[in-house]
Amino acid sequence: MRETNILLTAVGRRAYLVEYFREALRGTGGKVYAANSISGTTGLEAADDFEIVPRSADPGYIDALLGLCKRWRISLLFSLHDWDAPVIARNRDRFLAVGTLPVMGDTRVISACLDKYSTAVEMGRIGVPVPWTSISLSEASGMMAEHPGSMVVKPRWGQGSIGLFRACSEQELEWAFNLSGAMARRFAASCPEIDVSLPQVVVQRFVSGEEYGCDIVNGLDGEFRRAFVKRKMGMRAGETDAAESVEMPAVAAAAERIGRWSRHLGCMDSDWIVGDDGTPYLIELNPRFGGGYPFTHLSGANVVKACVDWANGIDDWSWCSGFRTGVRIGKAIGMRIFDDSRGRHHAVGS
Repeated sequence: MRETNILLTAVGRRAYLVEYFREALRGTGGKVYAANSISGTTGLEAADDFEIVPRSADPGYIDALLGLCKRWRISLLFSLHDWDAPVIARNRDRFLAVGTLPVMGDTRVISACLDKYSTAVEMGRIGVPVPWTSISLSEASGMMAEHPGSMVVKPRWGQGSIGLFRACSEQELEWAFNLSGAMARRFAASCPEIDVSLPQVVVQRFVSGEEYGCDIVNGLDGEFRRAFVKRKMGMRAGETDAAESVEMPAVAAAAERIGRWSRHLGCMDSDWIVGDDGTPYLIELNPRFGGGYPFTHLSGANVVKACVDWANGIDDWSWCSGFRTGVRIGKAIGMRIFDDSRGRHHAVGS
């Protein structure tokens, strides 16, 4: 296996993902590097080396990353943040020119994932069930009056369950719509990737059922490989806190349809509710390794190893041959001592 160096951008606290990659590269001479816009994060400390870079909205961000890719001879780049990914995807050709493959979807797919209304529209187009969805308060009020029941109100480009409300009456719906809108507009003002001229709130019919997560895995050629489903046992701050690996053919089949539509590279995170009638409703797509990936990994599907293998022309199924269902896993709090001697300043451009 040739030397394969990995760069994780917007690494934040995802030290576990750094460690998964380091384990996959053990004995190969490859290293795991990290970049982040703020210092003092555990993900940086876990890497073989790291650099503090400008924020993704900064005009110098891409040049800084390109400089790191050349300095560290990066083979594969993974973005670990929603609003970092589209900036990198728009500059895919510049990364390929220095020998670095951004492992993600294209700009079309990333945009459709981040915009929850576009997600619903695209999924409806390819036949993946989604809850009834609207960006109009009057439409949602009409639906609630005609078909009494709860509505879920959330920012169209939201994350981490911020600004998410469940409304059980038309009065609550109006209140939730206005409050979620105010929170969404405040967030949008700080994020250049969001079109502030568009409606900022999405309303969906509440679906009663059980929550699932699914990692949708494509190869580095964009071809669908496999979907791994987890039953969610607990949530915290919008991320899965405890889960069990399961067989859920209805979710897996719908996830395969998404993987074939997206042709993304690597891992895509998805959230589902299986309704009381057994219908799997897609709730959200995240175009990257998500917070639920460790449950897939510890259940025996090593997508990290698969990406490294694929980059080296190895295309077997050893990476998931040990996957087991019925594995129940919970997240734990871990600690890491910061090594101040490793601190760095902003990366220089290419």
